[in-house]
Amino acid sequence: MDASEIQNWRLIDSGSLGARQNMAMDEALARQASSPEAKAVLRLYGWQPEAISLGHHQSLADIDLDRCRRDGVDVVMRPTGGRAVLHADELTYAVVIPRHSPFFDDSILVVYELISRSLLAAFHHLGISAEFERAGRTPKDFSRGELSSLCYASSVQYEIGCQGRKMVGSAQRRLNGVVLQHGSILIGPRHLDLPFYLKDLTEHRRQSVRDYMTRHTITLNELSPKPVTFRSLADAMICGFSKELGIRLQPDTLTTAEFDSVDRLLQPPVGGSIGEAAI
Repeated sequence: MDASEIQNWRLIDSGSLGARQNMAMDEALARQASSPEAKAVLRLYGWQPEAISLGHHQSLADIDLDRCRRDGVDVVMRPTGGRAVLHADELTYAVVIPRHSPFFDDSILVVYELISRSLLAAFHHLGISAEFERAGRTPKDFSRGELSSLCYASSVQYEIGCQGRKMVGSAQRRLNGVVLQHGSILIGPRHLDLPFYLKDLTEHRRQSVRDYMTRHTITLNELSPKPVTFRSLADAMICGFSKELGIRLQPDTLTTAEFDSVDRLLQPPVGGSIGEAAI
């Protein structure tokens, strides 16, 4: 792609928002991107308060909602699949790619690798070496069922990590032909507390799962030569995507139509909306 063909993407730097609002914004951006004039989007955001998000095939029955309420942790369903994530001490990204974009591909894995290369470029900008791993590793410490609901207890397969330890958890879905991929990038260790919000496990078993996650995940601040903050990572993401994809990221906000879509998604759910919050 020569200079005359540089693609303009929208950059939406949302800061930290509530769980339902975050998921509604991602879904709204994807649903509105089916219009012919829509541009691809990179959205960067955090979560306030901390929250657990579940893939849309998961069940709220897996989560100890009483404990979440007591600790002020929100729970929300994602519009994508994947497994449970505790969003704290991390940055979440969302990428929306319309079907007419030159970066679109019918293959989920082709788009996954495209975004992963951009993430790697961001980490390299911070002086962090990581790799995109295609081969999975089967957990040996637990039965498959015990870990099946946790994103950061799953194997490093088609994900970014270091020395077999997972650092990014992502999920992708197509909505009306539009790519929506979002993911959690670990800055610090707070994600390790997710097992304590699971139901039907003893405290001893929760600690065992946490220990497993400690051995099989790694954070940016464990690898970085200098402290990584949300802001420094966000700036590196902008550099990484721009350089790797040869795009121009233009700061933007939601359109009126997108805000209206967010408002509709935040209405009290009828029969269980994708973005329904548990608490």
